[in-house]
Amino acid sequence: MPYKPYWKSEFQNCLTSVAGKGNLLRWEEISDSLSTNEHRVWEYVYRFRLKNPAVSIIIYSSVYKETDRSRDINSDAVRIVFEWHTENGDLYSKVAKKYRVDSLFENLGGELISASKDCFDLKKYSWVSSLIETDD
Repeated sequence: MPYKPYWKSEFQNCLTSVAGKGNLLRWEEISDSLSTNEHRVWEYVYRFRLKNPAVSIIIYSSVYKETDRSRDINSDAVRIVFEWHTENGDLYSKVAKKYRVDSLFENLGGELISASKDCFDLKKYSWVSSLIETDD
């Protein structure tokens, strides 16, 4: 399948289209809050709040912040990560990676809804203490 470029607005429209489905509530853009001096975030990153307030889903959009356009071919994919707020700190688990092809938004929407249904039963996931550890 050929690579499909897209704009930030198209990506956000996809997120809006699945809000309220499954256990998905609302999304917010969180890129700046994830950036540190040691780890700069160059793409737009989003968090979906879920019906379980201790869990959210983080989505790395592959949309470059300087252009509001998806990055070059083969530079990466859209990544989906669970974030679990526990008494002992935040934990993270990989959910899926979606390649930027024609069916990206369908695939992404379906994956977000499906993952959200697991938000009350997180035992099937492997958890780490850093988002950086979830990088591929």
